[in-house]
Amino acid sequence: MASRKGQYMAIEAVLSIGLSLVVAVAAIGVFGTYRDSVMDTVADREVSVIKSQVITAAYNLRNTGDGSSITVNLPDSGPDYQYSMGGGKFVISADGNNYELDLNGFSWVNEFRGSAEGSTVKIVKLEDDVVLRSG
Repeated sequence: MASRKGQYMAIEAVLSIGLSLVVAVAAIGVFGTYRDSVMDTVADREVSVIKSQVITAAYNLRNTGDGSSITVNLPDSGPDYQYSMGGGKFVISADGNNYELDLNGFSWVNEFRGSAEGSTVKIVKLEDDVVLRSG
């Protein structure tokens, strides 16, 4: 009978370890999902801030002279952002995602063009064009 007690203890230990592993894997999965959700929310907020700052800078160039520029410091806590203007759109690219903003409503602008990377960009007014450059 003594040998049966040892068997039960071994089975109990194996079940205990198995249950611990299941709990650990579940906790890691839940944390990973939560982290991804938070990162998506942060990226969405940063994209909104970036769009707002660039559009504000472009509006502020309206009554300035040719060659005037505004340097904009953009958020950089998230992924590496790439920016481009063209075809009437402002596009932010990050981690394989593209966020677009329609640039209609700028009746004084002939064309939006240019591209930039990083956390500092320069918005330049050249004649009737608005050009995006790395700052």
